[in-house]
Amino acid sequence: MSEKFCIFCGGKPEKKNKEHVIPQWLIRMTGREKKDVFTDFPSDYKHLSFMNFTFPACEKCNSKYSELEALTQKIMEKVLSGGAISGAEANVLMDWFDKVRIGLWLTWMCYDPELKADVQPHFFIDSRIGTCDRLLNIRKLNLSDKENKGILFMGTNNTWFTYCPSAFSMVINDYYFLNASTNNLVSPHLGFPIMREAEMFDEDKGLFHASLEYGRQKIINPVVKGFIPHAESVTFFQPMYHEIAPLIEDNSAGQYIVNHSYDSAKGIGGVFFQKGNVNNIKYLQPNSLVNLKMKTTTWPALEPDVLKFQNIIAERSLFQTKESKLGIMLNKSMLSVMTKSK
Repeated sequence: MSEKFCIFCGGKPEKKNKEHVIPQWLIRMTGREKKDVFTDFPSDYKHLSFMNFTFPACEKCNSKYSELEALTQKIMEKVLSGGAISGAEANVLMDWFDKVRIGLWLTWMCYDPELKADVQPHFFIDSRIGTCDRLLNIRKLNLSDKENKGILFMGTNNTWFTYCPSAFSMVINDYYFLNASTNNLVSPHLGFPIMREAEMFDEDKGLFHASLEYGRQKIINPVVKGFIPHAESVTFFQPMYHEIAPLIEDNSAGQYIVNHSYDSAKGIGGVFFQKGNVNNIKYLQPNSLVNLKMKTTTWPALEPDVLKFQNIIAERSLFQTKESKLGIMLNKSMLSVMTKSK
């Protein structure tokens, strides 16, 4: 890997440009232009404003994602005003959260050359948008103090996220977003095909053998075992099956997949949604709308929320590494401390 890399494609930046991992439209929308990104870091840590939170990118790559940012800005305005968004818009919003999550992970590599050498990232934003099952849980928080509103991310500054950037949470003004994406996250309980019996054969490249198992062709609650959404929340789920799409046969199971996908040829599953945590999970047509008006919930326990979810993902992973096991152990230690401090 070159000393400086484009966070989109991973190559040496061509016609050097800079990418705001947290986009300028969102910084202005939340009034964080002059605020520090890392508010909880030691006082001797380098201060960095959101507007200066930029990283290398190719000019071509940066331009490529400008459309995603423009679409997301309009969608986010609807979300933060308690409006309604469509299935197609939820798909775009989850693309954007994929981009931000992987972008935040890569920022640590830019800041810490030793960490980059240790982790040796083999993927970048380009190769991780919309490639795996994903989830987005949204809650409205009861924040009366304007000073507390803005942008905050959680679950990104720990060992688990360093080696497995599959889940994080983000507060935008008075809305909380829990985002996750990994193989087999939602497909099993949405009736979609899954990979089983994985066996790693090239750990350096992340390659493994696996068998294909057709789904049950029905929805099972909870969609993610161990995760019960907050009663006052909306959750979007989306199965993704790019790699196995060519293997889908023309049978009843295959027809179920086609009927619940936005693009079955490309392995893009449709968006499912759930209000609260009761058994009311529904498939959302691309043009169908979901109203995001919801009651406010209290602030506490948001960081433990994402740490617990990271452990859910790690413990159900197709394979474990020494780094992922260490991440689970440290997350549990942090959760123990947080619980005792209350």
